[in-house]
Amino acid sequence: MEMLIGRYHHPIWTLVGSTVLVAVGVGALWMELPLVAVALVLYGGGIGIESIARGTLPLALFGEENYAAIMGRLAMPSLVAQAASPSLGALLIRHFGSGGTLGVLFAVSVVDLLLATALLALVQRRRA
Repeated sequence: MEMLIGRYHHPIWTLVGSTVLVAVGVGALWMELPLVAVALVLYGGGIGIESIARGTLPLALFGEENYAAIMGRLAMPSLVAQAASPSLGALLIRHFGSGGTLGVLFAVSVVDLLLATALLALVQRRRA
């Protein structure tokens, strides 16, 4: 899908779309909607699309010059979070159970969506 329509829009829209899918997927799991498979597909699709946005958005925002250095600086917080997430997840499950953990993940995904939306506003203001 991204290969078909990606060239017609700014990569920020890819990021916003991915955050929406992740938030809806995690929210559906947290609310225990009976369509678990749909929630998982939405979440997985959002994560997959995010991997595209992770590479294309910095290139569109900062250009080719120093791209590798910028990507390295952007990767560090994500790698630290990935390393810490099993331990943090175990603590959340121990203290809040699975429902509480999904609630925390939903809150984090909503914050991510708000940050992506704020970045969208900045990009649109810069392009205007």
